Amino acid sequence: MNQKFKTLFLLNFFLINLVFSKELPTLFEITISSDQYTNTNDGLNKAFNRLIQKLSGSRNKKFLWKIGDAGLKKIDFVSSYSTEMIEDKENLSVLFNSDLLIPQLRQLDIPLIGFNRPVILFLIKLDTGESLPIYIDGSQSDNFFAVEIKKILEDISRDRGVYIELPEFDLEDQNLLKQTNILFSPSSYIQEKFYNDAFLSIELIKIGINQWTLNGDFKTPSTIQDKEVLSYLQNAVQDFLDNFLEVQQLEPGKLGEKIVISVEGMNNFKDFQSVESELDKIFAIQSRVFRTFEPKRVAYNAELFQTKESLIKELRGSTNFLIKKYEVDRNQLQLQYLNLQ
Repeated sequence: MNQKFKTLFLLNFFLINLVFSKELPTLFEITISSDQYTNTNDGLNKAFNRLIQKLSGSRNKKFLWKIGDAGLKKIDFVSSYSTEMIEDKENLSVLFNSDLLIPQLRQLDIPLIGFNRPVILFLIKLDTGESLPIYIDGSQSDNFFAVEIKKILEDISRDRGVYIELPEFDLEDQNLLKQTNILFSPSSYIQEKFYNDAFLSIELIKIGINQWTLNGDFKTPSTIQDKEVLSYLQNAVQDFLDNFLEVQQLEPGKLGEKIVISVEGMNNFKDFQSVESELDKIFAIQSRVFRTFEPKRVAYNAELFQTKESLIKELRGSTNFLIKKYEVDRNQLQLQYLNLQ
């Protein structure tokens, strides 16, 4: 029997506080270390390139070529910049003007991901063969590979504009992860306990002198050497994000899809203003006009830049809207406004 209504329960009220950080307030800020640029002008240009990667979710240089072919000057979109010391290293911090940049990128048909960003949770088991295997968590570690892996994940998280997280284990977690019960699945346990939009489980195992293998969601086709482990993991994470963040572009000449979006849960005019402000942050929405207006509910006829799937994907990370129902046949999306103040 055909399912008439497709209902997506993507968040629940128990998880609201856990995902509060999923909006990325630093979306238009880029920090680049001094060893990665030759002078200020070079640094500003490289910062812009990183911003496009962050906004589009893609490392494909075709978007930068489009910008170059259009004759846009990257420095024209810089609002301000300054140098600052981070861990004893000088960094160039650049803030870009979103109001000027976004319309230009839209004209060039460059896909964009908004402020709501996914959480990718990693469970990483490290077995060096020198001691008992460990699961890498967010706490400090004196293990060289654990320290370097966390740094790699932090750098990728910042550059790609996503939340890459490691679990924070409590005493119960640590005891459960140490047990050898074959019926206990560490991956299932951690994935269910900690909020995530994507979950990756990886094992790094040293199987001989200078020989390693990766198992789980990232696998090595054969053994690799010590010096290759970190670069292999880094490339695997980047490749995963290329696919996970990809926004499918429409065929040439095809217009964005249309949908009715209703929002309920407003108690006063201030809530309505907040709803309007939050909808302005959803990059998937090209335009919207009022369809109906009630004291606690408002509905819009919305036109999208891309597909409805791109809208759903962006709303999944919202801390202000709960997706209550998506009625495919009626082309309606029902949201609940979450007043967290």
